[in-house]
Amino acid sequence: MPALSNLCGNAPTVYNDENFHAAATSRAEGGIVVEYRTFRNTDTPHLVAVWNETFTQRGAARLANNTTFERYVLCKPIFDPKGLFVAVQDGEVAGWAHAAMSLNPFNSQSVGVTCLIGVRPALRGQGIGGELLNRCEGYLREKGAGILQTGGHWPNNPFYMGLYGGCESPGILQSDGLAEPFLVKRGYRVEQKITVLHRKLDQPMKMFDPRFVPMRSRYDLQFGSPRRLLSSWHELVHGNVDPLQFVLLDKQTRTWVAHTLVWEMDAFSHTWQRPTVGIFDFEVNTPARGTGVGRYFLSLIMKYIQEQFFTLVEIQLEETNVAGLDFLKSLDFENVDTGQVFVRNV
Repeated sequence: MPALSNLCGNAPTVYNDENFHAAATSRAEGGIVVEYRTFRNTDTPHLVAVWNETFTQRGAARLANNTTFERYVLCKPIFDPKGLFVAVQDGEVAGWAHAAMSLNPFNSQSVGVTCLIGVRPALRGQGIGGELLNRCEGYLREKGAGILQTGGHWPNNPFYMGLYGGCESPGILQSDGLAEPFLVKRGYRVEQKITVLHRKLDQPMKMFDPRFVPMRSRYDLQFGSPRRLLSSWHELVHGNVDPLQFVLLDKQTRTWVAHTLVWEMDAFSHTWQRPTVGIFDFEVNTPARGTGVGRYFLSLIMKYIQEQFFTLVEIQLEETNVAGLDFLKSLDFENVDTGQVFVRNV
């Protein structure tokens, strides 16, 4: 396993239970003894193995090696080993769960997020997932959480963007059919729904609109790596995916008319066997809305992406954004999944 210092640029820290929580054992249903403890450095390959066995739905990237998990999870400066719980049975990792606090500065209440829970299929139904969730909730309460959330969604998605959910963090995907009954049974309710949409680029794009003609001379498309994202929290959540910023500028006023972030979904491209790009934070300046600018801007981006030999684009929208969903469906985007954010009060 690559040393964390090689990836993160700082000295390695050894995480073990003498530093944090003492390991505890309990009997799962059926009398099987399971040990629960927090993260150790040597766990990484075992967590990856459980990931690939457990998260097999369309919205989870298959992890080819430990480095991918280290990049998106362990290397984040907000990673706390005390929030990653591991279940061990007969010396083998049976499952794990990861909890973290949202550091979104605009939350009116502290939000604690259980990001993911995974139990090996052969060991489900024995209470392991429920015990892992209990430990996540206990950790989040100790950290002062006023709201417990399961499934990350902006702005409360500290981990796993780039590995789970697609181009953003849509909570827990409905394609993971076991999640909803498991969480509802434990007092959670669905707070938000997010629609996941795909548009294939290896087919003709019919996006022309007569309103585009004067826009070609009025607006200028620019793109490049943003000097910085909007805030330190944006940097922590989105920085690892290394997005490009696309901006549509008014040539006369040199002010932005529309902007968005675009990133190459490399882990998902490998899993889906399709070069894929994700688009998020798509915004049209208020005075320009309803004029066709959004359609024009998106058409330029998709044409550029297509010329780079990508064959799939993903965008996610809140289910309540009916106008936005109608707009995307008019451009032949198709609904491929739905994310759900689950919450409960402490």
